[in-house]
Amino acid sequence: MKGIKLLCIFPVLLFTNCKTPESKSNSKTTVIQMETTENELTIVAHVRVYPEYKDELAPAFRAIVEGTRKESGNISYILYEDIDNPLNLTFVEEWKSKEAIEAHNKSVHFLEFAKAVEGKADLDVVVLKQKQ
Repeated sequence: MKGIKLLCIFPVLLFTNCKTPESKSNSKTTVIQMETTENELTIVAHVRVYPEYKDELAPAFRAIVEGTRKESGNISYILYEDIDNPLNLTFVEEWKSKEAIEAHNKSVHFLEFAKAVEGKADLDVVVLKQKQ
């Protein structure tokens, strides 16, 4: 199960929800004030697809994004592609709660995705906690 073992761990990040951001800027920095909710979590998962599987896995990536965005516990689910190397992808996921992530990890579309990428990509999950 090389490359997918971390996918089954629920990495959780305390993050923010942009509910009524107020932006302030000066010449060097932009500060965005956001409302935070304790239960909301963020996952950042970096995926490196093995070159020989790039075309084969494209439908699996589309399906996981489409299915996940329909989940009631999902706030945001975005897949990014590295502009210098299209084999490097990053998921940035925002969830309403740990329970929402647990439900996602048991969903049919997630399990199908995990099976599709097994042995065809490496996964690295970064866990961060927002500091005030």
